[in-house]
Amino acid sequence: MATITIPKNLIKEVKKTTRDLGISSEDFLMNAVLYYLKSLKERAELKRELEVWEKVSDQDLLKFEKKI
Repeated sequence: MATITIPKNLIKEVKKTTRDLGISSEDFLMNAVLYYLKSLKERAELKRELEVWEKVSDQDLLKFEKKI
């Protein structure tokens, strides 16, 4: 397991939030990381999809221009 350093002001905020929610800091941080990773994966997937659509669109435009 890797060790990370979290800024003191963020630790303070995490402790307050977890206390208010009644969950452990470890659970909170684990869920935050998992949520962030999921968000990044979805963003990368959307970027790839948009790139595919752009490529297909460019190809269709070239085909159209050749016809006229």
